[in-house]
Amino acid sequence: MHQEEQLLLCRTLTNDYVCGRWEKINSAATTDNSLIYSDFAKILRSFLPIQVLRDDWNPPLMGHRNSLTDSRLRYCATHMLGALNDLSIGRELQFEYKIQLFCIRLHELFVAEDDFLLISDFFLQPESYTTLSHSVQLFYISYRRRFNGSLPNRMTVVLGMHRSGTSALTGLLGNLGVSGPTDALGATENNLLGYWESKSLVTSSDKFLSDQNSHWSELYTWPSGWWKSKDSVEWIDSFWNDLQYVYSIDSHFVLKDPRLCILFEGMIPCIDRSLMQLDFLLILRPPVESVISLCKAEHISSRHALHLWIGSVLRSEYLSRHYSRMVFTYQQLLESPDSILDSCGLLWGVSFTELISLEAKSFLRPSLYRTKSTSVRDSFLEKNPDLANLLSLADHIYGLFERPSHELDRALDKSRSKWIQFLAGS
Repeated sequence: MHQEEQLLLCRTLTNDYVCGRWEKINSAATTDNSLIYSDFAKILRSFLPIQVLRDDWNPPLMGHRNSLTDSRLRYCATHMLGALNDLSIGRELQFEYKIQLFCIRLHELFVAEDDFLLISDFFLQPESYTTLSHSVQLFYISYRRRFNGSLPNRMTVVLGMHRSGTSALTGLLGNLGVSGPTDALGATENNLLGYWESKSLVTSSDKFLSDQNSHWSELYTWPSGWWKSKDSVEWIDSFWNDLQYVYSIDSHFVLKDPRLCILFEGMIPCIDRSLMQLDFLLILRPPVESVISLCKAEHISSRHALHLWIGSVLRSEYLSRHYSRMVFTYQQLLESPDSILDSCGLLWGVSFTELISLEAKSFLRPSLYRTKSTSVRDSFLEKNPDLANLLSLADHIYGLFERPSHELDRALDKSRSKWIQFLAGS
C-alpha cells in the first residue's frame, strides 16, 4: 500500500476515533500490516477511553519512532484520564476543556512525527473537540452502567426497514429462547403475529423524534452526526436506563425496532467489547415490497417510504460493519429457516436441539408473505413513474446483498453517494 493511501486511511480512522467507533479502532490495530496505518491505529487504540481507564495502561511499543516516546504518550493519556475523572464527578465544563487539551496534545504528538504530520491538524479542528467530547460522554453512559449492574451482558439487535420481516425474525428468535421485552407491542391487523418491540422504548423514541420536530418516517433525512447534542445524549442515556426494566439484561435478549436503523448510530460510542457482547442481524426485503406494504399500513408517500428503505439499509449496514453480524433476506428466512438458525448458532457459539428448532420455525407464517415484487413492481411504476430511477437504485442496493462480494463495502459507499445526489435534487 502506497504512503498516500495509508495516510488517507489514517485520516479516515481519525474521524472514526472522534466519532466513537471504538470497534473499528480495535480492528485496525490488530489486523492491518501496513506500517504507517498500523502504528497509527495502535496509538489511537491506546487512547480509547476503556484503555486509558485500565490500571495497567502502557503506551504502545513504537521503538522505531523516536518522537513517540513513552513520556509523550503518557502525557496525552493523562489528559484523557483527567477528562473521564471530571465527567465522573459532574464537572462538565472541566471535562470539555480537558478533552480539548487532549486533542491539542495529540496534535503536538503527531506533528513531531513526519509520517503523521499531515494528519495532526485534524485534532485542532473545533468539530473534533466537540465530537470527541460527545463520544466520550456516550461511552461513559455504558461504562458506569456496567459497574452498577444496569448494562446488558449480551444483546442481539435486529435491524431492518419497516415491513421487511423484522417481526418475523424477532419472533423466531423469541421462540428459540432469546428473550424479548416484557411489554411487547401486541398484534394488529397490519402485523398479525405481533411486533416484538418494547412499547415503552418505542414511545420513548417517538417522543424524542417529536421533540426534534421529526417523525420516524423522516429519519432518512437526519444527518450522521445527529447524536452530537445535549438532548440526544440525554435521550440515549434514558434509553439505556429503560432497557433494564423491559428486558432481562442478565440473559441474552433481542432488541428490535426499525427506527434503530438510524437511531442506533448514536449508541455506537456506548459500545465496547469489554463492556458487553453485541451482535447484529440485518434482514432485507425487496424495496418495492416493503414500500407498498408500509404505505398501505401507515399511509405515508411512496417517495418517503422508498427513501426510508434506502436510508435504513445503508445506515444500518454501515453502523454494524465492524461488529459480529449476519445479513440475509426475508425470503431466505421463510424458505431456509434452518440455515438461519444454524448461522445464529455459529454466531452465538451455541447449538439448538431439533425440538427447539422445530418450535421456533413453527412461528413463521409464509402464507402471510403476500406482497411480492414479481407481481407488484410494474403496477407500482405505473402509479409512480417519477420514482423509477430511485427504485432502480434501491433494487441495485438489494442486489448487492443478494450477491455479496469482497467489494461490498466499496459498492455500498458508491450507492450512498448516488443516493445523496437524489436527495440533493429532490
